[in-house]
Amino acid sequence: MSSEKHVAILAFPFGSHPWPLANLLLRLATVASDVHFSFLNTAKSNGVIFPLPSRAELPSNVRVYDVSDGLQDGHREATKHPREHVELFLKAAPESFGAAVDAAEQDVKKKVSCFLTDALVIFASEMAEKMQVPWVALWVPAPPCLAAHVYIDVISELRRESSGDGTSTDDGNDDDKSLDVIPGLSMMRTSDLPKQLIDDQDTSRSACMLREVGHVLPRGTTAVVMNSYAEVTPTPLIADLKSKFKMLLQVGCLTVSFPPPPLPSSYASDTTGCLTWLDVRDPRSVAYICFGTVAMPSPSEISALGEALESTKTPFLWSIKEHVMAYLPKGLQERTRAYGKFVPWAPQGQVLSHPACGVYVTHCGYNSVFESVAGGVPMVCKPFWADNMMNGRMIEEVWGIGVKVEGGTITKSGMEKALEVVLRGEDGKEMRKKVGELRERLVEAAGPDGSAEADFKVLVELISTS
Repeated sequence: MSSEKHVAILAFPFGSHPWPLANLLLRLATVASDVHFSFLNTAKSNGVIFPLPSRAELPSNVRVYDVSDGLQDGHREATKHPREHVELFLKAAPESFGAAVDAAEQDVKKKVSCFLTDALVIFASEMAEKMQVPWVALWVPAPPCLAAHVYIDVISELRRESSGDGTSTDDGNDDDKSLDVIPGLSMMRTSDLPKQLIDDQDTSRSACMLREVGHVLPRGTTAVVMNSYAEVTPTPLIADLKSKFKMLLQVGCLTVSFPPPPLPSSYASDTTGCLTWLDVRDPRSVAYICFGTVAMPSPSEISALGEALESTKTPFLWSIKEHVMAYLPKGLQERTRAYGKFVPWAPQGQVLSHPACGVYVTHCGYNSVFESVAGGVPMVCKPFWADNMMNGRMIEEVWGIGVKVEGGTITKSGMEKALEVVLRGEDGKEMRKKVGELRERLVEAAGPDGSAEADFKVLVELISTS
């Protein structure tokens, strides 16, 4: 086999995880044209990210491979719960990825010289060690969440002390305990931590994997790449993480451009008519509402949000799934037709960059947060899981560019208050000013002389010479 460089890229095919990794692959393949890249992912996820007709347009040094999702053909329809999909995928993954790596090596006649994987694909540590090649892990969520994984043993001890009987607790007694024992997390509370990470009663594969990530990454990786910017992360947090890993690189948000591309002159691709609708609204007047592809508020929260939009006559654009519409107050669509629009899908980046967009009601997914910052739009935060709670805390208390929903649950009065603050109050003006300043810092960081570009060049050097 040839001794040329061959990077195997192993994806975690759930939620928003594959997109940053795929975008990083395309950036690397463009500048490291003499390196071959094999992208390994499930057929379903590959079909969304790299649809078959478009694969011919990929750089010539990129090939896409399907790996097993762990589902038996006869059980595909019966296995409905997303968590079950993750469990079956993780069970099959070491073997299925191993087979795909072998196939890729035979295909391109090059041994793998480096693994670049989602950080949750922790069995890559053993694969890399066995093949004696570097392992580079991409951390997709927010940096504070990585610190929580690294300090999982400290957090477990903290929660045991709080419970008073030597066991961890999930009854809320320790929800307001500060995480100030962890460098850079003094603003966070135990209630902000991902539930699956801290529930040591959960013995599922996914929960065990999450609790192991913080032990495996410092020990096994040559480098950890972060889907973030140094400019948005508390300095003590980054300094401490750098002391934990051989190399820590922050290459910027991999799904959002700074500055965002200009709005298109023609809206031909805007199939749901969002941008045309926004064109006739007043500047910074519209509430854009979207809770991502997986998260969903409870039926009562959907109803309360609809009531608050109607009572305040707030112009709104709501990206909402068809089956969720049943939870809206009866007749709401007709009564708000003059100033509200419901769509099954919206071009989110373009919506948030539109001058009419005044606030983003969000689940606080990290990529969505960056889209809001890129558009200069403050947020109303309704976190759900994973790093959402930590992101909401950063948005409100560290960056000062949004507010969390009162009490953590959407109510009519709480949402009325939040919309008033962000869209029409003096605090909202200050938030807009701060989010604009943050955007300018990130435009600089993402530029040719910025910190993110400098770290990206280090990554290119690492994979090209490993």
